[in-house]
Amino acid sequence: MKSVTLALFSFFISALASAEPSALNLGPRQAPATMTVTSVVMGAEQTHISAEGTMGAYGKVYVTYHLHRDGSATQGSVSGAGRGFIDADTMASGTFRGAWRREGSRIFMTNVVNLSDGSQNLDMIEFDGRDNTISVHAYVLH
Repeated sequence: MKSVTLALFSFFISALASAEPSALNLGPRQAPATMTVTSVVMGAEQTHISAEGTMGAYGKVYVTYHLHRDGSATQGSVSGAGRGFIDADTMASGTFRGAWRREGSRIFMTNVVNLSDGSQNLDMIEFDGRDNTISVHAYVLH
């Protein structure tokens, strides 16, 4: 059963990764945001990327992406978590899973994010290793 669920999830993410958000009729959760990469830890099977930045709906955000290789250095699955400090009394948290692919010095990720308030996002992310930034486009799923 676990392998069937994983196969369906992989199919869903692959379909989302190849589609434009406008074709899916998704509205933006917030304006696109740029985050600064604070750490990259590379291993034989995984790479961990941490970043921080200000994101409209979520305030000051800290996030870590765990990129898992799927037998090649150009694609795989991604998982991780983030925390957003909206104000002095409010914190949002989220976990995500998705797929990544590399094109030259850029890594593109497509993630489904489950947030602590029950909402869900489709995040389209670009990491550019040359300028140490991550661009995040968050779309409303639920």
